[in-house]
Amino acid sequence: MAYAIYQDMKEIYNNPDKWVNHGRYALENKCRHKEGVSYSGYCEKCDISEDSAIPIMNYIYPLELTDFDEAKILKVVRETNCTVLENSDSGEWYLALCGGGMDLSQDIALAYIILEKWIPKDLLGNVCSSPCLSLGSKNWKILAKGVISQSRSEARDAEDRAKRWGDSLGVHLKTKRDEAKAKKSTEVQE
Repeated sequence: MAYAIYQDMKEIYNNPDKWVNHGRYALENKCRHKEGVSYSGYCEKCDISEDSAIPIMNYIYPLELTDFDEAKILKVVRETNCTVLENSDSGEWYLALCGGGMDLSQDIALAYIILEKWIPKDLLGNVCSSPCLSLGSKNWKILAKGVISQSRSEARDAEDRAKRWGDSLGVHLKTKRDEAKAKKSTEVQE
């Protein structure tokens, strides 16, 4: 899976029938204090503004799962600088950044943990380890534990893979040695 895919956000804004911003809809559904949050302004009770959950960076991050419940989507929007998009033509779902100007890899990784319980391998090694760079202490600790757990799991998988390949190589080399001995023995007897 690709870590990030270039996507011009103008296409997303100009094609609302093709691109569904589930993060934005989750916020609009949550705020009942005004007529949605499409108004110009800010709802203090919900901590929602007119530009909340609007992607601004020209990259999207593919999700493997689809059709997330609204509570998880709302958690992503509230606790990270991300929103959740769906391409209705392809049925594919993505994360998109709603902030920029600094390394937001922690936000992206936490959003993956919230939605899918894991971080894509391509991103796992690129998450900034600086404490609380773009996340608060509570969420940074959740992220750190997730990265540690998944990294250990990936390391075990890599060790198992190396062992299987080593065993296979050993069998291959032994077979080649046995074939060479048999051929040499046949040549000597002739």
